[in-house]
Amino acid sequence: MSTWQRFGVAIFWTIGSMIGGLLYNEVFLAELLPLVDTDGQFGAPVVWLEALVPLILLALLAAVWAWVIAGAVQDERRVDARRVRR
Repeated sequence: MSTWQRFGVAIFWTIGSMIGGLLYNEVFLAELLPLVDTDGQFGAPVVWLEALVPLILLALLAAVWAWVIAGAVQDERRVDARRVRR
């Protein structure tokens, strides 16, 4: 995969993560979280979701950008190896 295609995938994931964060903030935190009783039966899972969703979005975004950087480095190493061999 070329660097530009990899960069396009990363931009797509970045925009998707932004939309996911916006939905999380506007729907879950602003509208649904105030409706949940934290002492009730579903209080613990809601508290876990409140903490995990931003971390998951951040981890996915960091993994995609690390993939972009690692792919570019591997491509450059392959080009250098081809130049040395000839």
